[in-house]
Amino acid sequence: MTEESYNRAALFLYLAAVALLPWNSFPPFPWLHAAAQWSDPLVAAAALAWVLGERRRLRSLRPSLAEILLALYVAAAVASYALAPPGWGSSLSDLGVVVELAVLAFLTARLASSAAAFRLLVRVVTATSLLAAATAAVGLLLFYVGVETSLVGGYGALVSSSDYARVRAGLPHPALLGSYCIFASAVVAQGQGAISARLRRATQVALGLTVLFTFSRAILGFGLAALIRMARTPALRAAATGATVLSIALMAMLTFTKVSVDPSHPAKTRVSTATEPVRSQELRASVDTLGEHPVVGTGPGSLPGEAVGYGRRQAHNTPVGVAATLGLPALAVLVSLLVALWCGRSRPTNRATWGGLVGLGLDGLGQDIEHFRHVWVMLGVAGAQQRSRIGSARRPNKEDP
Repeated sequence: MTEESYNRAALFLYLAAVALLPWNSFPPFPWLHAAAQWSDPLVAAAALAWVLGERRRLRSLRPSLAEILLALYVAAAVASYALAPPGWGSSLSDLGVVVELAVLAFLTARLASSAAAFRLLVRVVTATSLLAAATAAVGLLLFYVGVETSLVGGYGALVSSSDYARVRAGLPHPALLGSYCIFASAVVAQGQGAISARLRRATQVALGLTVLFTFSRAILGFGLAALIRMARTPALRAAATGATVLSIALMAMLTFTKVSVDPSHPAKTRVSTATEPVRSQELRASVDTLGEHPVVGTGPGSLPGEAVGYGRRQAHNTPVGVAATLGLPALAVLVSLLVALWCGRSRPTNRATWGGLVGLGLDGLGQDIEHFRHVWVMLGVAGAQQRSRIGSARRPNKEDP
């Protein structure tokens, strides 16, 4: 095969991996690691094809600051795996997931820096998102006719009645589907020249309805990302800023208080502080764990939190979770990566990309999103636009979302 053939294969395999992002648990592959996805082998194959296609240029490869920080994040994870105290459940496969996430961000930054490849990325995300939304709708319909399926998930603090279904489609949890919807909405919003305005609007409606029926905290992130995308005037930017502050406050309330919501009777919403919520217990225990192991954490994939009646749990807070499992240096590198992407962003700022990242960041205050593949694809999109200025040269028109 020629180098050009390898490059085409790398793009094809990468797009196939992205298409499979919302399908990691349907149907299940019992021989894969619990955190694995269908797309994982394709990411590895795409990386190999990219290396073969670029083999003559690898010696002169000039990594960006963001790519250097990605490598440092992986190095911090390796140090955590090697030096973390035993007994926390970290495994070599968990370290492999961290490596894969960095590779996925790197491939996205390199491949999606081509305008043609970015258009293909938009089309793939649009198609697989519509299919995921349709699958969620089927699960919802079957639930209400009395048929139990794996397309709906369990109930959390926001929904306590079995009269309501939390859709999850092909993902293991409704909250993960909600997070994916934030990512997909941000990518689809940049589909001018790739898909029609009508298809963009239809996909956004489908994603909006899907995230609503997840009954997850991702609803806040989805709405905030949409508001940031629309913030073209000073008044709308001020509204987006206010909404960001309000959303952070709501996320804190959902962590430190027990909220009972009946979607059909929102006026009956109750907030209680009588007992410490599970999320608050997990976060407090994770902070304690971080204090005991601040440099290397407890290892990739470990569970630093704890809650009464549940045993070891995730932190359900991304900054604390990264610091507690990989150490404070890893968190510093991850924050530096975001700062590097922001400082080198295209001008004018791509509101769709950065609105999506803000929405995902907000969602990350209520769950551990650092191991979600679509989050690293979104970081890669920001890196691609930093490299090529995709979407920054054109002015938004009346059809832009």
